[in-house]
Amino acid sequence: MIDTGAPERRYAVLAEGWFANRSAKTAHGLVRYGKDEVVAVMDSTLAGGRVADILPDLGRDAPIVGTLQEALELAPTSVLVGLAPAGGKLPEEWMETLLAAAEAGLEIVSGLHQRLAPEFPGKPVWDVREPPEGIPLFSGEGFEVGPKVALTVGTDSAIGKMTATLEIARTAREAGHSAEFVPTGQTGVVIAGWGLCVDAVVSDFVAGASEQLMLEAAKTSPDLILVEGQGSLGHPAYSAVTLGLMHGSCPDCLILCSADPHEEVFRGVPRPSPARVARLYEEVASLIKPAPVVAVSLNTARLDENESQELIAAIADETGLPTADPFRSSAAPILEAVLEAPKTKAIGL
Repeated sequence: MIDTGAPERRYAVLAEGWFANRSAKTAHGLVRYGKDEVVAVMDSTLAGGRVADILPDLGRDAPIVGTLQEALELAPTSVLVGLAPAGGKLPEEWMETLLAAAEAGLEIVSGLHQRLAPEFPGKPVWDVREPPEGIPLFSGEGFEVGPKVALTVGTDSAIGKMTATLEIARTAREAGHSAEFVPTGQTGVVIAGWGLCVDAVVSDFVAGASEQLMLEAAKTSPDLILVEGQGSLGHPAYSAVTLGLMHGSCPDCLILCSADPHEEVFRGVPRPSPARVARLYEEVASLIKPAPVVAVSLNTARLDENESQELIAAIADETGLPTADPFRSSAAPILEAVLEAPKTKAIGL
């Protein structure tokens, strides 16, 4: 889906038993960053409470209800599946709730790899991961865009690239800059109401899909285009989509997202150090279009305040780059580095 003309929605978020868990990142992302209204969260284990009381960091409020019937009283237009369960298959009780919602005329919105439209024939379903038809191969047209393009990349997958991108975009707008957020994953697409899940695209067309997203964002002539990264060159399961996104989005600079460097990436493989992986990303980018890593965004959610500050200082010293946790404090140092970075040209241009 590349569609900037999407209708406004009023969401009821289905997160039964999971809303307070950090794994419900689709639910949390919509509540914190979404442009559409969230009228209720459905989680019977927290019924009677409010979002602001359970997760104040999300910055918005909505009642938490125990049943679909209670949610319907608040006039939602859509129900969002708020997380991807282990194994990717929804529990039977969730499917029953979604069926009842569809029968009541609500749109079902899901970012699962499992497509729900076949489960609800004739009902309105937005399968966020369903790619559009006719995605072209990479053309090189993206090399010619006027706005500066920054892409978030990571030392690992699921490390906060979307959050970093959104926080930098918000900080840019607050500072008076026009900034376009380019959604490339299911939660980002739900938040923005447009975009495309690049991990659902046939591999030969990932770069072309990424280029089309960036070209769409450039139509409004913003000061800055901020592309949401996916996966990691350092993770064997997700490196392919990372590489296609790097080439297709034609970035002028990169923002490296990291967390505790002592954790594992995959089956005992240590997470690469930020300095090492920054050099790797720069080397890969330079094959097509130079894009230096200009700042480090750290996810320190699992650390206390002192540990967070110590890690930020250590990574800044190791990399020689501005380093911050944009969610915990401010994205301003990262934004400043991006704004100071020059536009770059592709090899041969």
